[in-house]
This record gives sequence, structure tokens and C-alpha cells, in this order.
Amino acid sequence: MNNKGSFKNDGSVGKRIISFFKESGFYIAIVVGLCALAAGAVFFSTNQILTDPDQDLQDNRIGSDNNEFSLIDDFPEIPDFDQSSINDGNGTGFADDGPDNGLIAYEDIDPDDETILEDDPGEGSESTTGQEDATEQTVDQDDEAAQTTSGGIMEDGTAPVDSVVLAIVKPNFSVPVEGKVQSSYSMDRLVFSPTFNEWRTHSGVDISAPRGEVVRAIGNGVIHEIKNDPRYGFTIVIDHNNGYKSLYANLASDNTMTVGKEVKMGDAIGSVGATAIFESAEPTHLHFELYKEDKLVDPEAYIDFPK
Repeated sequence: MNNKGSFKNDGSVGKRIISFFKESGFYIAIVVGLCALAAGAVFFSTNQILTDPDQDLQDNRIGSDNNEFSLIDDFPEIPDFDQSSINDGNGTGFADDGPDNGLIAYEDIDPDDETILEDDPGEGSESTTGQEDATEQTVDQDDEAAQTTSGGIMEDGTAPVDSVVLAIVKPNFSVPVEGKVQSSYSMDRLVFSPTFNEWRTHSGVDISAPRGEVVRAIGNGVIHEIKNDPRYGFTIVIDHNNGYKSLYANLASDNTMTVGKEVKMGDAIGSVGATAIFESAEPTHLHFELYKEDKLVDPEAYIDFPK
């Protein structure tokens, strides 16, 4: 009976093992597969370290004889410097294939050779003098070119032509009407306006003059525009054909001027009126504006008004 019982126990253990593998066989297969992958990764990494491809690059960069850094094949080889062309400071060792420029090494001079002593030293001095004269002439030409380029003053006291051309020439304009400036140009700061009773900018100069005073063109030009401006009243604009335009406002209405008519400096183009609504509370005057390249500028910087 004991033998029979042990047989049963052995049989039950075997069944348990078979049942375990049936139930856990999938997980065991996963574990075995992961172990195989890990072993393969370790094997691959070990082979990479043992056969490092960077070693080949290092072997190419390090010399096989003296372990010195070698140049990359793509760069041109630097030729050895010819030491024979260096002068040792004692007059010897001139380059064998270069021009001697009339120089003779001391070691090549034969003290018994009379032909060298009989040579005329004047020839060498004349040649040297000629070279010095040519050098001085070249330096003088360079100095003159530098003075012309920099716009400096020449030795005779005159300025180069370029400086004269680039100089800013003030246009020759006359006053448009006789009178003093009662309100100056002020676009960068505020001035008080009696008409609006507030501080405002002012785009021109107001020249004090009685009503009916003749207004004249400040320079030669063509009547560019005639309009009745809602702010500054009856207005005439003259194009002076040099980048400047002049504007005359607060004029008395007049039909004598036409657009396109040529005028000369000092020609009468109208008279002082009282048509400027924006300046109606001020004494009678001419409102005058000046434009350079269609941009407002201060007329007092270009015209000498009475003080």
C-alpha cells in the first residue's frame, strides 16, 4: 500500500507540473524571448566596443612612425622653405636663382681681381638716384590722390572740385513782402494761437503787413497751384524748379495769376488780404511757407527777413 500511495503522489506531482506549464507557458515564453534579446544586445555592444570604427579614423590621423598629427589629404602639401634664399646678415647666402640687383657676396670677391675695383661707382649711384626720384614722384602722386579723395585743401589754398560740387548752396531767395516776422515757423514745439485760444504748431511764418501790400515771388519759377484753402484762405504756390516750392496764403482774391505762368524774382503775384480763417484773430499778415523736396522747412533758414 505504501508503494501504491507513493505512485499516486508521483503521479499527482507530474500532473501539477504539466498543469503549471499549460497555465504559465505563455509567460515563460515571453521571459525566455526577453532574455534572448538581452543576450543579443550585450553581444552586439561588446563587438562594437572591441571593433570601434573610430579607431580606423584615429589610425588615419596618427602617423605610423612617430605618432604625429598628419595633414588631411585634401589640403595642398606645403613645400619646404628654401633656406638658401635667406641672407644671414653678413652679406652672404643670396638666392642662387634670384636677381643679384648689382650686389656681390663678400665671399665671391677676389682681392686680386682689379676689374671690380676699376668699375665706375657713379653708375650704381645714378641708378639708385633714379629709383629714388621715381619713388618720390609716386609718393607725391599718391598724396595728391589722397587729398582729392578726402576733400582736403590743396597746397595752393583751393578746394578740390568734388568739395565744391558737394557743397550745400543756399538758394538766392528774396523776401515775399516788406515787414517783420510776427509768428515764426514752429513744427517741433507749440505756439499760442489767438484765434483758437490754444497752443498749436505753426507750419510757416506770418509776416506783418497792411492789407493791400504787394506780395512778390521770392525767386524765378512757375505758378504751380492757385486755390482757396479752407484754413489759410486764397493761396498761390510757386514751383522754383530747383527742388523748392513757396506758398503764399491769406491773400486777397485775385484773378490775374494763372497756373503755368512763369514769374521772375520780385514779380507781383498778389496782395495781402484777410481770408485765412485759422488766423483771423491776428493782425493782417502774409502766411508764407517754404517746401524743400515737398517737405516743410523753416523759411527763416533760407531767407533773410527783417528783424
